[in-house]
Amino acid sequence: MRPRRLTAELNTAELFARAVRERALAVLTIQQGGDWLTYKSRFLERDAARRFFVLDYLPDGDAPLPPLAPGQCVGVSLRQSSRKYMFASAVEARGQFVIDRDNAIPAIRYRWPDSITELQRRVYYRTPVPPGLELPVRLWAGGIQARPTDADDERALVEGTLMNLSCGGAQVGLDTPLDRPWGADELVGCEITLPDGRGVLELDAHYRGPRPDSDFGRSLAVQFVGLELGEGGRQKLARLAQCVNRLYRLGGSQRASGR
Repeated sequence: MRPRRLTAELNTAELFARAVRERALAVLTIQQGGDWLTYKSRFLERDAARRFFVLDYLPDGDAPLPPLAPGQCVGVSLRQSSRKYMFASAVEARGQFVIDRDNAIPAIRYRWPDSITELQRRVYYRTPVPPGLELPVRLWAGGIQARPTDADDERALVEGTLMNLSCGGAQVGLDTPLDRPWGADELVGCEITLPDGRGVLELDAHYRGPRPDSDFGRSLAVQFVGLELGEGGRQKLARLAQCVNRLYRLGGSQRASGR
């Protein structure tokens, strides 16, 4: 099933109206230099006629507030019921949102999105790769832009096999060890062979740590970042969604046949 694009103003207005009523959580993705930051915020206001929405700008635990300035592009995702929605926006202004006569909180006004991608939540559940299907993965530190190109640097590539996949991330069984210990949330590049015959897909991701696995002996998890921003990111997201559904169907057919 392909992701659905919400382009009708009425759909977007209804989505944001509910988000404001529920003070829904928004997860922002922000590119800073060669890395990606994520930041959690809450919906406060929306104005379909003037084409803006407002999120709070409060500290998220001990993490510092991300540096957001007018004109800066951000990726935004939110969940409602069994759906996840993702879109790109831009900062319009920073200020205070008045809660009542005596209370105001820091907030940011964002541009109304041109379109929103809707995904069924199932494609965000990790779908196992069926037995017998080998999907190679290559990983390296530093993200897509830091992929080793010189033959001498090929030793920095970490090779493995895809164990499960979602639109949000993957688990990889390792064939070769890490060249060095990776830090929590360190930016890594991923080159994944997907079951659609279209060649490898390159993605930026954050390292989410090792995972115990009896078959491979060692594995790790990564979380994809940056898919909300730009047409290229949305195309990658659509391809991931199609492949997750394909893996789900392949696994179902094997279970049905008793393999």
